[in-house]
Amino acid sequence: MYEDKYFIVVSPDLPLNCREDGGHLIMVKKEKVTDRSDMTYREAIDFMRVSMMVGKAMYQVLGVERINYEDLANWGLDDPEGPKMHLHFFGRARRQVHQVRGQHISLFPKGHPIYDGHLKPFTEDEVERLRNKIEEISREEKYVKMAELAGLKP
Repeated sequence: MYEDKYFIVVSPDLPLNCREDGGHLIMVKKEKVTDRSDMTYREAIDFMRVSMMVGKAMYQVLGVERINYEDLANWGLDDPEGPKMHLHFFGRARRQVHQVRGQHISLFPKGHPIYDGHLKPFTEDEVERLRNKIEEISREEKYVKMAELAGLKP
């Protein structure tokens, strides 16, 4: 959906939050770090820039009421390569189907059958509209300036 020098944003095939509840995107750092404090200052600026652009695109394209931005690395604690810092974007629709409005998003344990396809991912059309909106937003002055500070080519 989005990629630059430091990060990739993806729409997971098996989301942790159903599209009907606002959807789920994930931003992953290309070069593994275990915590945001391990990033360089340029990576940190870009981390904020990309998260702002993606959140803004979700509001504009999906009409969600809120975005929950969450670092969740607990499931990676016991992986052989250890946890990898990443950011989840959980859209929160005004009308919740699987979640409870106004409450923290509920996640079932790792490996629970609900993650085997019950929760709907974004459609190809939604992904394309989000991709286009992120591209449009990236040309706004503040995001261009942040990209320059992050050492990204204009």
